[in-house]
Amino acid sequence: MSRPLRALFLSEGALGIGTVGHARIEPAVRAGLAGRDDVQARYVTLPPQGLAANSLARGVPGLGAADLDLQAVRWHMVQAVRARRLLERELRRAPADVVHVVSHSIALGMVSAMRRVPVLLSADVGIWPYREFALWAPLRPHSRAAMAPSLALERRALRNAALVLPWSEWARAGIERETPGVRCVIHHPGIDLTAFRPAPRRPRERPRVLFVGGRFLQKGGRDVVDAVELVRRTHDVELDLATFEAVAPRPGLRVHRGIAREAVLDLLQQADVVMAPTHGDASPWAVLEAMACGATVISTSVGGVPELLGHGSAGVLVAPRDPRVIADALTALIDDPQRRIALGQAARARAEELFDARRQAARLVELMREACATWSAAPGAAAAAGADAAVRAGSADTRSSRGRASRGSRRG
Repeated sequence: MSRPLRALFLSEGALGIGTVGHARIEPAVRAGLAGRDDVQARYVTLPPQGLAANSLARGVPGLGAADLDLQAVRWHMVQAVRARRLLERELRRAPADVVHVVSHSIALGMVSAMRRVPVLLSADVGIWPYREFALWAPLRPHSRAAMAPSLALERRALRNAALVLPWSEWARAGIERETPGVRCVIHHPGIDLTAFRPAPRRPRERPRVLFVGGRFLQKGGRDVVDAVELVRRTHDVELDLATFEAVAPRPGLRVHRGIAREAVLDLLQQADVVMAPTHGDASPWAVLEAMACGATVISTSVGGVPELLGHGSAGVLVAPRDPRVIADALTALIDDPQRRIALGQAARARAEELFDARRQAARLVELMREACATWSAAPGAAAAAGADAAVRAGSADTRSSRGRASRGSRRG
């Protein structure tokens, strides 16, 4: 393809305080593609839900805890309709050679578009593996059956995608378990290492511990507070919490309401230890940002976190929901500053090796071009594209004929 690749990037964006990590992806892709003249990138983000959509997707009091309100399914349906309309509008506005969608869970209604243009689905976690974390409601014997409509549409979308891009081996395994034979290549969007980087530490009297998380309880914020309280019995430490939730003040605790990138960056660069004992996560952005800043990370062995931290070579992994274990890990790092420094350096090196946005963007462009070539050569693809073009041409002819007839009647 001699001309620039016309790539449309469609993102779900931040979903309130529940999920802010997806909002980090577009800046990473933009940074990765900066200065390239072989890609003509266009970025669109799904806007926040309106009143009607929010009402349809809202949980039903009294039924949610029993997993009987089908809230997750209704959420997927609402997002699928909204994302499909946005994609169709953008494709009508300007053609695209390839479409990249984050996250795949909003692509459940895009099969029609996938038959006209190659679509790559970026997936941090499959729908059912995420539900298995039981972050919002306990798993019930009927929970999988309650998710059946979403899972069926997910399989359909994954099978029709030109390529699926799981962020980790853990994510790939979950997707392939649910949808055998799907075309997968592991690809993380990466992070802008020129923005998130180590910085000189300002003098301090005691070690600084940091927690970053919008969902305070699910991300392990309460576990961090309890663990630091245990550590403070023998060590003098400071704790910074960057979260949306209100946390009761106490000695040695500073609460920063909000987790905007600019506000968090300095906290990450100045932290001695970043605590991320999440109860359930795919590839938490806070962990990667801490690694990029050369911070030492304590996180939990859930989801794709072990892969981020090199299975313990670039951070400390602990069991979730256990403040005593977390406190022991933090105490060990405070008592061994050389190990703490070495882990922080290893974290930065791992970020440079595997998660550099520029390197990841270059690989993404390769995957996009390969997907375009494979998709155009697939049986039926050319026919589908031709049929779609014929339909558009026919519609244009019809509109033109109607216009001529209308103008003729007005002239008559």
